[in-house]
Amino acid sequence: MHIGVLIPGLALALIPALADAHNCKCRNRGVMFELGQTSCLRVDGGSYLARCEMKLNVSSWTRIQDGCPVTERTLPRPTRAN
Repeated sequence: MHIGVLIPGLALALIPALADAHNCKCRNRGVMFELGQTSCLRVDGGSYLARCEMKLNVSSWTRIQDGCPVTERTLPRPTRAN
């Protein structure tokens, strides 16, 4: 067998193991988040939007923006009966 065939085959065999090794998650208020997901973190009376990322082989929150987006819930407006 040629080494030129052995090395790429070995590399392909290791890809699933490497992917499983980085199957890390971040936790925020008891909820688990996948890598790449975002969440609003509340720290020391303030809040910011953060993304779950890998840093030095450890999952960690990275600040994206100050404050957190707020979803508005529109309530139906009362109609007047004439």
